[in-house]
Amino acid sequence: MNSFDYDPADSPDLPSGPRLERDGLPPGTGSLNPAALAEHARAVVQDRQRLLRDLSGTGSLRRGPRLDEAPLTIKQFLRGEIDLDNELSRRFARAPLLTSIARSPQDARPASQATAMLSSQDSSAMLSFDLYSDQDLTELTFTLNHMLAMRFQLENLSPYDKRRWLDLMRRDIGVAFLWTSQRWEADYAIFVLRPHYVRLYAFSPHRFEASVRITHPVARQLINWLDMRWFQSSAAR
Repeated sequence: MNSFDYDPADSPDLPSGPRLERDGLPPGTGSLNPAALAEHARAVVQDRQRLLRDLSGTGSLRRGPRLDEAPLTIKQFLRGEIDLDNELSRRFARAPLLTSIARSPQDARPASQATAMLSSQDSSAMLSFDLYSDQDLTELTFTLNHMLAMRFQLENLSPYDKRRWLDLMRRDIGVAFLWTSQRWEADYAIFVLRPHYVRLYAFSPHRFEASVRITHPVARQLINWLDMRWFQSSAAR
């Protein structure tokens, strides 16, 4: 993943008049150069083809989810009608930016619960990844102003889906889905790798969703920690 010394979503507003969208991107995300736009377009095509292959039965699917029952946004993405990144970022244009991470335990020693807590600079927004080894459960909890929390549960993530997601998250750009064999019929998350940060969207079939942005250094630490906890700790048992 690339590192930059500024976040385009924190760029100031235009001095006057309405904010304009540039290059099909949502306001505040900045303009990409032609080479970056071409690379982004290639990544979109590759991600769409990869997702179609996975949904056709590749990997650990116990049963094939019906594509006609997929959420509208995913169906439009699979049909090539929308850019999933652009569509989702419009909904959460000012999602909080998480800039720090704390992990417990930090190594792979056995623990019934392991937690990674990501926080914004003023600690008003937080996201925790809780791993429950005895339940084979990964839980994402979004907390706002220490008052409201939204929890998403990913039960029985297969080794294939974990490894596929980790590998995709180590790219520079693209979209990575983290979901169980039930796909959109259970809670799931979509990660979008952008040049300046990672966008995370979590969805539930119970009709609620949440989003944050994560700096690349924090995302790298989270990915490496999950890799260690998901695989090294399980191998040690």
